[in-house]
Amino acid sequence: MSKFLLGAVATAITATAIMATPAHAISNDGECASEGGTMVNVKGSDFCLVPIRPEAYRDEIYDGNQLGVTECPGNKLNDGLYCMYPVTIRPAPTSTAATTLEATPASDVATDAVNSAADAMEEKVMDKAKEKAETLAKERIKGK
Repeated sequence: MSKFLLGAVATAITATAIMATPAHAISNDGECASEGGTMVNVKGSDFCLVPIRPEAYRDEIYDGNQLGVTECPGNKLNDGLYCMYPVTIRPAPTSTAATTLEATPASDVATDAVNSAADAMEEKVMDKAKEKAETLAKERIKGK
């Protein structure tokens, strides 16, 4: 029985070591969370914002225990305490349609809409004023 328990414990330890995410292999949200990180999307690319482990915790036995990573292939933040670990990098679109078309800011759209409405109202007011002036002129001509 003790051999069985010892074998089970050894198997459990081996399975834990195999299942633990190595600090240098973050490739999805689960692995990011197991290292104590948070997935962040920046300009269409996915990054894991994860702490960088202190020297005392650099051994492999600490992998997957939410302590962070040992090496940072991305940008270091907060004086080297955190890493923007690249997970999925998507290049910016390079088609000519994407580069030639620019988004119109909402404020420009609103300004254009107000200007169009003002122009339409001005035309209507001018038309009504002309009609009124013609009507008054005809009445005066008839009255004289």
